[in-house]
Amino acid sequence: MKRHLIIYSLLFLLFCVLSCRNKQAVATEESSAHDLEQIKDSGELVVLTLYSSTSYFIYRGQDMGFQYELSEQFAKSLGVKLRIEVAKNVPELIRKLLNGEGDIIAYNIPITKELKDSLIYCGEEVITHQVIVQRTNGKTKPLKDVTELVGKNIYVKPGKYYERLVNLNKELGGGILIHQVTNDSITAEDLITQVAHGKIPYTVADNDVAKLNATYYPNLNTSLSISFDQRASWAVRKDCPQLAAAADEWHKQNMTSPAYTASMKRYFEISKAMPHSPILSLKEGKISHYDNLFKKYAQEIGWDWRLLASLAYTESNFDSKGTDAINACHRPCNGGSTGQRAKPGRKYQSCGEIHCSDRSQPKHGTG
Repeated sequence: MKRHLIIYSLLFLLFCVLSCRNKQAVATEESSAHDLEQIKDSGELVVLTLYSSTSYFIYRGQDMGFQYELSEQFAKSLGVKLRIEVAKNVPELIRKLLNGEGDIIAYNIPITKELKDSLIYCGEEVITHQVIVQRTNGKTKPLKDVTELVGKNIYVKPGKYYERLVNLNKELGGGILIHQVTNDSITAEDLITQVAHGKIPYTVADNDVAKLNATYYPNLNTSLSISFDQRASWAVRKDCPQLAAAADEWHKQNMTSPAYTASMKRYFEISKAMPHSPILSLKEGKISHYDNLFKKYAQEIGWDWRLLASLAYTESNFDSKGTDAINACHRPCNGGSTGQRAKPGRKYQSCGEIHCSDRSQPKHGTG
């Protein structure tokens, strides 16, 4: 009897020890979680994304991009500041998120069964598919069927685009001339630009990326689909259900907001191409219709009027009806503005209102 009592006592003590350990583990897990409450306490939302025209890029020192603007709107709705962290590719995005280097991925991550084990998909769910990017120059009719790809040279980056072409080539019985572009300095969007400029005949891109680039290059055709639809959305870690729920709710409320609508139009609908050359005749010394004004105001600041005209061309392309440089560049690039930065959506001043900004005045002093 005494022996049984000792055994029962030991089992009870073991049960108590295990219960305490489990409680400590749960408490540790809860304290280490960085969900919505902790983000609000820190006052900062760390967003992970990629450099691209559809997500994030820097133009003249200003953060821009469709996903960036949505992230900014989301952070504002939470009452916190936004910090952007950039990854090189999608695998690195996911790795950084799982390592705790960011709170949320603001990029269209493919929704797959494998990733659902470690991620919670949230925010807007988009449907994407891969398309052939080709030129429409009037001389050559654009391809309208995948069977027409046989015998064509297609240039793509390694990864999903290359893999899809290889599979499509097998389905067609071979004949597609696939070229892998392994140079790290050349992106998928650089290949789209090369197609637009006639340097290569074809490439492949997701339809949303192709659609955005077509607003810069009207000679692009992106209508030929070569893949099935793929669901994609933002994502957070499994231990951040509150943040995921907040992103879902924000998306529902934000879909019809003026800010969201403006971002959609800015990046996917408004053409950024110049309809004509803004320079009149360099041979005759005529730069623009505003030369007399440049000459007048250049004297006031002691500049060569051609330098002032060059500044105006850089900032506005001599387009008095256009908006500011938000629509002028979609490549990831850095560099300070040469003049005073126009506010987003602000119209350039017409010829009767052209003045030099204070920042254009020569600086004096010993520095």
